[in-house]
Amino acid sequence: MSEHLLVGVARADITPAPGIHMGGYWGRKSGATDVHDPLMAKMLTFELGTMRAALVALDLVGLDAATVASIRRRIEKGVGIPGEGIMVCCSHTHAGPLTAPFRGMGEIDETYLAEVEETVARLAEGMAAPQPARVAHARVEARLGINRREARQTGVEIGHNPDGPVVSYAHLVRFEGEEGLLATLFSHACHGVVLGGANHSISADFPGATARFVERETGAPALFVNGACGDINPRKTGGSFEDVEELGRELGQAIVDGLDGVSAVKITSLRHALEEVQLPLCEPPSRLQAEVEKLALQLKAELKKIASDGGDIWAQRVPQAHLEWAQATLDWVKKGEDRERSQRFEIQVLALGGLALLGMEGEIFSRYQLELEEESPLPATLLCGYANGCVGYVPTADEYARGGYEVDSAYKVYPSVQMIAPESEELIRRAARSLLGSVAA
Repeated sequence: MSEHLLVGVARADITPAPGIHMGGYWGRKSGATDVHDPLMAKMLTFELGTMRAALVALDLVGLDAATVASIRRRIEKGVGIPGEGIMVCCSHTHAGPLTAPFRGMGEIDETYLAEVEETVARLAEGMAAPQPARVAHARVEARLGINRREARQTGVEIGHNPDGPVVSYAHLVRFEGEEGLLATLFSHACHGVVLGGANHSISADFPGATARFVERETGAPALFVNGACGDINPRKTGGSFEDVEELGRELGQAIVDGLDGVSAVKITSLRHALEEVQLPLCEPPSRLQAEVEKLALQLKAELKKIASDGGDIWAQRVPQAHLEWAQATLDWVKKGEDRERSQRFEIQVLALGGLALLGMEGEIFSRYQLELEEESPLPATLLCGYANGCVGYVPTADEYARGGYEVDSAYKVYPSVQMIAPESEELIRRAARSLLGSVAA
């Protein structure tokens, strides 16, 4: 039995073929027309004594909890790492394929999704022998993003809010083996939307460009996990591939420069903990309101179909998605007291000694990261968004009164029919603090 942390690293290409439907934006005109840069699956495995854990990083917009559960089962069956010790993170690139059931964006290619699962399972099974590794961490200054919830006369809209909270740093974790650098793990909270909805080329957006830069400079794999970026966009959106490379170089240089200033993390334990929290949903509309909204959206969908002569399937997707949501809402309201009143939400912690990865399955607002990382009882904590699923946006309670896309309408994209309630914040914070405390004890 080894008394040292053993680390394994593996990676594989998961780039889909052109034609696949893309995730991240409503209103695209077609599936992917070509591939600009590859999408990757990368994995780190950790062993200390009898304890084992794994981190999977995917260049995808997101996965639902059922797909993550399937990936966990396959890894556990294949190599014995317990499912509750496996964290699956997506980069949230909006230039990748549709891999979660978002309304109105097209159809999920189930064959491709199965191939992603198979690839991740093969990564675990084909992992080279893990090596003894030292771990070091740094938090470096970096700011690709800006708070996007801008107050305008018409209300809060997606724009630039320079006075809003933003995560102005990146995390980096250095895994050093006996013969040199094994891998770099880095994190920065920013939406993967440098490329806008008009882009139809497959790309990993800035996370991929950053990883490639770090790998060229270090000669070792680099894995990206996003942070709490629900209210943070890059300062350049709807941009070009030149913009992607520019921001990738900027963040990559900050990571590479920070590798020499890391502080050693003492590894005396390897622990993991997981909790499923039931988040309350907002109160539903009345049955009359739901019926009126459905009729209005049904009319809009019919008018859109007439305007396109019934032939432009892509032009009809958004109004049909709204109609689908309205019908689901009406069905939910009709259930009365029997309807679901909460949303499952997973929080997970992987702790390598004094370093904790805190995973949450949604588009988490930045204040969660800023405050939970600061409050953590461990020396270093990284909040990982889009981890183990994606339930939608997770605002802090104070943002509900301001409204805006993330609060008022984005939940209609997701399979849910109603937004989580403001009371969710306290439940999330309480569970996160408890999990961090349990692995720090």
